Amino acid sequence: GRRTRLSELPLEGNGQIIMKDLHTKQCIYKTSFSSLFYEWLATEEAKETSKGFENTFLLPYPLRPAEIEITLYNAERKVAANMKHIVRPDDMLIRTKGTSHITPHKYLIKNGSEQECIDVAILAEGYTEKEMEHFYKDAGIACESLFSHEPFKTLKKRFNIVAVASTSADSGVSIPKIKQWVRTAFDSQFSTFYSDRYLTTNHVKTIHDALAGIPYEHIIILANTDEYGGGGIYNAFTLTTAHHPMFRPVVVHEFGHSFGGLADEYFYDNDNTMSDLYPLGIEPWEQNITTRTDFASKWKDMLLPHTPIPTPIDQKEK
Repeated sequence: GRRTRLSELPLEGNGQIIMKDLHTKQCIYKTSFSSLFYEWLATEEAKETSKGFENTFLLPYPLRPAEIEITLYNAERKVAANMKHIVRPDDMLIRTKGTSHITPHKYLIKNGSEQECIDVAILAEGYTEKEMEHFYKDAGIACESLFSHEPFKTLKKRFNIVAVASTSADSGVSIPKIKQWVRTAFDSQFSTFYSDRYLTTNHVKTIHDALAGIPYEHIIILANTDEYGGGGIYNAFTLTTAHHPMFRPVVVHEFGHSFGGLADEYFYDNDNTMSDLYPLGIEPWEQNITTRTDFASKWKDMLLPHTPIPTPIDQKEK
């Protein structure tokens, strides 16, 4: 992870974590994140029932007792929930993982130590032990696809990419619309929130357990299926199909969500969740979309003079 500017927030996110020295209250570390839970809040189901979502956060291990505060924000950027937890580094009940039973893995790109580079782990989902050579090939394609695009292409030497052979009992992933349910490493499935192509998992802790002992900051999970779909959640994970013809652009697209905190730049006319997630009176924290509430903080200064705002879709009208 980063070793400089630890008390600065990279992006605002839908949630934030602040670690402070318990006694001096000095900020040790700040980070932000998004979650499936935040997206779920905009669904019809959330209006009728309560639900919990599993999450895992990566934080530096404190040298002294520390207070960790986790804050969730709603679409209006107001505090929706808040919790605090004290970590005492000498607590005997804190379990050390990654000293044994480390998941088999191999580096696709190794440019330096974890102190020098950004470490990205690519995990297998729905690949049996006999299919691992196929996984390593797919991981290579994902890696190649990522570094064919800027800014990754120019900054390639700042990354380490490791392929992690997380074995599944069954081949493939669960596809509810055809009643296909299989046992996989991370129990991923399509039809998240009843959107057929939305491929995610709620078993986040299992993902991180599979990576114990392997340096990583960002996660890409490849699903052994030719069904179209995927998902990417900021500072959580990218999960995408590996055998669909659109695999290459989709893995890059989803990694834009999880790595860069970028929002989708499309919407569906019959999808009301967009207006719930992005109220028009609030400027989104994502850097690639705007409600024009504070367009000056985005890319307004990059527009050519006399560019109409909003800019028409038709090329002839621009």
